[in-house]
Amino acid sequence: ALGDGGALMGVSELETAVRLGLDLMVVVYDDEAYGAEVHHFGPDGHPLGTVRFPPADIAAIGRGFGCAGVTVRGPGDRGPVREWLAGPRDRPLVIDAKVTSGSGSWWLEEAFRGH
Repeated sequence: ALGDGGALMGVSELETAVRLGLDLMVVVYDDEAYGAEVHHFGPDGHPLGTVRFPPADIAAIGRGFGCAGVTVRGPGDRGPVREWLAGPRDRPLVIDAKVTSGSGSWWLEEAFRGH
């Protein structure tokens, strides 16, 4: 699993996974931002325009590389994931897991305290 910012920076790795026929599931937590930076700089009042970005259809990007690709917004969207898990799993699966950008975590805030 990785964030959408990291996924978009390393998207070319999907070509390698497809070419090698890897039985690989890639879960991308898609909050339309570099989340660590949002939670690091946001509480201090820094502008966040450079760490947020427009929506991207990461599942479609995965399909463009030859992966199976699904978008999951909630529990009801998991059917295609179950189908892929059932087989034949002949290509990687990219899951665009839409998450809210406003939620943080206490441990992340604690880790950034004083930095």
